[in-house]
Amino acid sequence: MGDLSAHFDRHEFACRHCGRVIVSAHLVRHLERLRAIVGRPLVVVSGYRCPEHNRAVGGARGSLHLRGEAADLRRGYATTDQARQAGLNGIGRCGPWAVHVDVRPQPVTFHDC
Repeated sequence: MGDLSAHFDRHEFACRHCGRVIVSAHLVRHLERLRAIVGRPLVVVSGYRCPEHNRAVGGARGSLHLRGEAADLRRGYATTDQARQAGLNGIGRCGPWAVHVDVRPQPVTFHDC
């Protein structure tokens, strides 16, 4: 049982650099939908990123991770189609290890984070 929702806990979204947690309730609702669609837990690799951490990992200047509106999930847990079905609009691969999802207003698919 998570403290943000039925299946997600704040610590999953904490910045790996400073430990701060900012996470949009909107993102969590969509991740819960995605979890229900795939029928198994999702592993959050990266949630909120402070500006310093975002720069260190090569994140975009306006990354939605900076606002707690994006998450990188371990690959192999959900497909792009399932993420779209859950209402996630920004979807992309982050190398061989993760899939980026976010709650931007318009649908965008990109091939490398």
